[in-house]
Amino acid sequence: MSLKIDHIYVPVKFDLGGTLQDVEPAVPLLAGLGATTVDVVEHEETRAYNISYLATHPPVLQLSLGTSAVRVGHTTWATSTRIVIYPALGVISVDLRFAAPEPTAGTEEICRFYDDLVRENTLDYFRHLRDLEVFPANLAGHLRAIEAEPREPGGLTVSAHVQAVRAILQDSPGFEPRERCYPFQNMRQFFVLRGPEGGEDEPVVESLLRLSALPVTPGSPADDGPLRLRGLVVRTTGWSTVAVVHDGIEGGPATARMVQDMYGQIHAQWFFCQLWVGVDPNDHDELVGPGHSLGARITQLARVQLQLSRGLAEVGNVDLMYRDPLRIAVATFLIDGLRVPRHLQAARQRLELLRSNLSQLFGLQTALFQQRLQWLFSITAVAGVAALLPEMLQVDSMRWRVVTVALFGMLAVFCWLLIRLLGRAGVHAGRANRAAGQATGRRPRVAFGWVRRRRGR
Repeated sequence: MSLKIDHIYVPVKFDLGGTLQDVEPAVPLLAGLGATTVDVVEHEETRAYNISYLATHPPVLQLSLGTSAVRVGHTTWATSTRIVIYPALGVISVDLRFAAPEPTAGTEEICRFYDDLVRENTLDYFRHLRDLEVFPANLAGHLRAIEAEPREPGGLTVSAHVQAVRAILQDSPGFEPRERCYPFQNMRQFFVLRGPEGGEDEPVVESLLRLSALPVTPGSPADDGPLRLRGLVVRTTGWSTVAVVHDGIEGGPATARMVQDMYGQIHAQWFFCQLWVGVDPNDHDELVGPGHSLGARITQLARVQLQLSRGLAEVGNVDLMYRDPLRIAVATFLIDGLRVPRHLQAARQRLELLRSNLSQLFGLQTALFQQRLQWLFSITAVAGVAALLPEMLQVDSMRWRVVTVALFGMLAVFCWLLIRLLGRAGVHAGRANRAAGQATGRRPRVAFGWVRRRRGR
């Protein structure tokens, strides 16, 4: 094999739990975890970005946690860990960079890297779910099987960093928490190889794209086609990406770093759609009942809708961020490769469901208001007529007195039946509202789908 491994970039995305509108107060708070930097665009790079975007969006925060030895399978990798916070999206990424091991890993070891990494990450990830008390019971057997496998301690740590950052940002004045915190993660692989021009056609590239061991069965390519830049060729299936840096061509490594940074941003957009697809606006069995306020529920859904709308404006909108044709081409390639448009469509459907539910709740609130007016009118009418009762009883006629009492009795029964009827109409309106939400795509609740934010986390 003429291609050699340079490094493997593995971003693992989590929900930050909210957006960070002002990053400056958070910098000294996060400094205790590692060297914290604000991703400021250099002067020579301003030609690639829209100034309006830079002026109206909080910059990306990065924390460098240093390098440690991580055992993945039978190979020890020098692994640098970096935490990247995307404030506008409310997404946190733990970026792992596995440097080329010494001695150089062989083809089989590189192709087996994914399976070994998944095993190590699963153990770390399942502990994270148990800490949040949302571990799915149906995966308990899978966890026991992994823990029973003979293995050397790997030293891979991801979830603990996320929990530490979340806990710190609770005290930041610029942090705007969401109603729910999505407990799940998403991990991708970005392999960077070095070799001569034309080496991207070697079987190992196809194997890494398919995340499978050699030999690769001959057939159609795993991806839709490469992105060719000066000194660099990039191919992706969405779940796996392979970049081949051509030896002897100037600018290849710098271009690879640029593509990786943009990959992290596009992956964050994909994950933003993922965490919002999990929002269930009908997660309360009773919209109105003891301890519930319809007005508070409307305010909550309106806030969720605003947060989702604001974030979706970022997703897939290449021209919003960049004005450089090269970066636009790279971003478009990555957006298509990671299948962001499909996820964006699902998130927009969730937004439409939120709007529909808000409209139905507003209708229910209006109906309840009208019902209270009718109650008030009925009580006022009864009181007005009752004020005449003493005068009518003074009439010197027993027959008239009996008729008067009967009429007042019938009127009281009528008002009582009217109030009961209006009350049942309100209940039926609430049930119809929930049934309409189910008909428009309500997702069944699961114990581990979304977790409520708890203080101290």
